[in-house]
Amino acid sequence: MKNSVKFSKDWLVKLTATKPEKRIEFKDTDNKYLRAIHHPSGMVKLCVYKCPRGQDKAARVTIPISVNEAMPSIQTVRAEANKIIVQLDAGVNPNQVKLKKNSKVTLQEALDNYLESSCNMPEVKTHCRRSVEKYLADYLDKPLADLCTPIRLLKAHRDIKNGILARNEAKRISGEGGIGANEVMKKLRRILNFNRALDRSQMLPSWPTEDLGKSGLKMWLEQKPRTRRVHKEELPAFWAAVEGLQCPLQRDLFKFLLLTGCRSAEARKLRQEDVNFHRWTITFKNTKNGLDHTLPLTETLKDIILNRLSQTEDGRLFPLFDPKAITKHIKRASGLQISPHDLRRTFAGIAEAAGIGSTMKKDLLNHLSGRDVTDDYTGYTDSDDLRDALERIEAKLMSFVNRVAPTRSAA
Repeated sequence: MKNSVKFSKDWLVKLTATKPEKRIEFKDTDNKYLRAIHHPSGMVKLCVYKCPRGQDKAARVTIPISVNEAMPSIQTVRAEANKIIVQLDAGVNPNQVKLKKNSKVTLQEALDNYLESSCNMPEVKTHCRRSVEKYLADYLDKPLADLCTPIRLLKAHRDIKNGILARNEAKRISGEGGIGANEVMKKLRRILNFNRALDRSQMLPSWPTEDLGKSGLKMWLEQKPRTRRVHKEELPAFWAAVEGLQCPLQRDLFKFLLLTGCRSAEARKLRQEDVNFHRWTITFKNTKNGLDHTLPLTETLKDIILNRLSQTEDGRLFPLFDPKAITKHIKRASGLQISPHDLRRTFAGIAEAAGIGSTMKKDLLNHLSGRDVTDDYTGYTDSDDLRDALERIEAKLMSFVNRVAPTRSAA
């Protein structure tokens, strides 16, 4: 029910001090299209309610003025209302104009919005920007809504895949490009979902993966979880290859990764001040899940850290830019293609073989996903228990390393 009242600034401000049981709409006696809507929360919103010329349905257009002590005079409010009425009389709905304008947000603008609000680490945001601007360069200045249709996403995915494949073939390296294309699409999906949540008025579409599935198109290439690791039968050859590395820094890094299960990037950020010499622990700062992660040091790990400290020039323990280059030397010596992250999976497998429980493994690997209420009740594992677990894992590892392969008997 609409109540006719002559609007004034004092009356509107006093209205905000009361809270009606239900929403009430007031109509200004001096301008029948000017409305004030009083919500049960006490908030008062101003709007114009009028049919655009040539249309049968009335539009409700919000006046961008907040009702409070600092609001302008009622004459200013009526002047703003008259501007909207002029547009409606001309057949223009300001709501639709705004939606049309906002729907034209470009991929570059959407990317900037996403990264400015992201809580990810700087290197993660840098990688995201570099990836999107590299592989979706042709779409950066185009509306995000136009890109996020099933057919265009499918085309973009295939173009990225084929481009990566061509570069890999030119460099004579493996990889068909499907996983790389998937990762770019995942980043695009996060950008779209963020901007949709940021402002619903942008009229951005939802991610159309389901539509692609229903129409029989398969955009995603099947991406199975990576499981590559050093198997126990391969550990003697792998360890010998690591021991054979000429660079002590490379040797120490790969041993450290295998004995702690940490991520390569987190190990390479370690500095002298991250070592606690009183408790003999080391702290990985600002890890992938955003939390610091502290591990105790076994005697072998102490020797590695002390060796690194004796040779560091700038406080960094493992000052390597890209340890993947080491894998080439290891493959040449052992025939095994192993990446630094494969050592993390190897660590987890050896922990399983050593009888380390699930909760302990999560604490050692700094995994938050998969924790249940019981894990939260029991709390975090004591440092001495972690050290004992690391020593058991190291002992199991070395038992595999020193195992002599059985000889085949003559027939």
